[in-house]
Amino acid sequence: MTPLLILCPMMILAALGAVWLARPVHAALFLALALALTAVVYLAVGADFIGLVQFMVYVGAVAVLIVFSLLITRPGDEAEELLRRPRSWVTGLACTLPVFAVLVYAASRHTCLPDAAPENPSLSVESFGRVLFTTHAPAVLAVGVLLTAVMIGAALFAKEAHASSHTEPTRKPNTPGDS
Repeated sequence: MTPLLILCPMMILAALGAVWLARPVHAALFLALALALTAVVYLAVGADFIGLVQFMVYVGAVAVLIVFSLLITRPGDEAEELLRRPRSWVTGLACTLPVFAVLVYAASRHTCLPDAAPENPSLSVESFGRVLFTTHAPAVLAVGVLLTAVMIGAALFAKEAHASSHTEPTRKPNTPGDS
């Protein structure tokens, strides 16, 4: 219980940092931290397999992909984001409040939790790994190809954006004799 009391506030602060930071790279790093803390919570409650999958898939692949994609494609100017932020309050609250109300309602209706997980799960981690990498190997390979294609697309997008920013004509300043 004590690890949860320590980890959950840290996870909430990391998630708030991911939402509120203006620089997308910093927000993505806080998202990676929130995902990592979620994996640690899974490990703390005894869900070892899902905790390790959380680390490998979300922290190890998705969050790193987001951070590198942002580093490749985003310019350093956050002025537009800061101007848009006050207008997004209404939309954010309109989406958040109903979800929060449903969560509070569900939590208030469901008070009893099971004491512990069953001793012998019906599918062990070893057998799950064997099935995943034999029967479902094409799906695992497809995810790897998809993530690689996203990174190549981000690199090409950044290259085109970089090339177009250097080819724009520069205006010469007006002089007093110009009409």
